[in-house]
Amino acid sequence: MLIAALAGAVGALIGQLLTGNILAAIGMAILQAVLAVVGYYLWVFVAQYVGTKLFKGTGDVGEVRRAFGFAYAPQVLNVLSFIPCLNVIIGIVAWIWSIATGFVAIRQSLDQDDTNAALTVIVSAIVVFAITFIISLVVGGILGVGAAATGALSR
Repeated sequence: MLIAALAGAVGALIGQLLTGNILAAIGMAILQAVLAVVGYYLWVFVAQYVGTKLFKGTGDVGEVRRAFGFAYAPQVLNVLSFIPCLNVIIGIVAWIWSIATGFVAIRQSLDQDDTNAALTVIVSAIVVFAITFIISLVVGGILGVGAAATGALSR
């Protein structure tokens, strides 16, 4: 999981370095790595909670965390996110692939049938996407206000 987070951070770093802004590159790499780790743990906790409380799963957080470590592996593709015109496609492919591997991880770690595992993945992915989106808006707003206040956007 940490390798996938670092791969995404390296992709973000290279992408920002190509624009020539070293400080933005470092900041983006750190933000990408932190959001990847937060997103992973958020998905683990939400999937475990939703799967056990709503869809008859029988697993603990440790089981789900271990299984999701493997399910997060496709996120390594984000190291290629610096490639113009392909970065969005790479992100979407990695996300869909992670959802598919997350289905297998949930089915195995929570001892669910296919239907309950699919419902757990769908509900937890929607919740995690919404929370991550809100966190990104807040962090982006804070960084944008800070950059505007320091004159970093006046280039």
